[in-house]
Amino acid sequence: MNTEFLYAIKNINLAHDLRQIADDFEILDFFKILGSSCFAMSAVLADILKEKGYATRVQGCYAEIKQSNTVFYLGYKGFAHERQREGHAVCIVNEQYLVDFGLGTLRKFYSEDFSKALACEVTGDEAVLASLSLDHGVNMQWRKDWISPHVEDELLAQAESVDMVLADYRDFQKNRMPYLIKKLFVSKNNQPTNTSSSVFIPEQAARRTRPEKEYAFHE
Repeated sequence: MNTEFLYAIKNINLAHDLRQIADDFEILDFFKILGSSCFAMSAVLADILKEKGYATRVQGCYAEIKQSNTVFYLGYKGFAHERQREGHAVCIVNEQYLVDFGLGTLRKFYSEDFSKALACEVTGDEAVLASLSLDHGVNMQWRKDWISPHVEDELLAQAESVDMVLADYRDFQKNRMPYLIKKLFVSKNNQPTNTSSSVFIPEQAARRTRPEKEYAFHE
């Protein structure tokens, strides 16, 4: 996974850990499965980092993406997209850094090339939690002058599924090599067949290699 988003993290150990977590999430398809579920994604990330010794918490907010004269809102009241809840959530680390792995909605409705993850220092400002300048004159602010009143309810509602994801992640940590070998095998068998051959790929071999259980997340 492209981890250029970590350039703002000056803590070398944290940058290393986030790079590894992001790579693992990419392998496990977590960005695809959880990317639009910012509450769950932030809770998962906060727990993983807490186990590594960091002080973490999930922070409710919304995001404002500005480019030229246009503004796109993520999680702001009245701007929820189809199947989306109002509000956004991020992971705050050591009260110094904001880490946002839940940007799937932006990839769906703003730009399919938008980064899967972003990180930057928190500002300490009363209204603006963090601000980041991106390519093509885009500026993104995470703001807390309005926070959805349903953040805690969403976190509680998704707690069981978050625990399932964490269990799968820990299992992957213990069985990394067998999992990677299995994923490589499935990927090879998921390649297009030679048109001169009458051999077809079984449907089950083309399934995504990830935990069999389905996660019940709100977006």
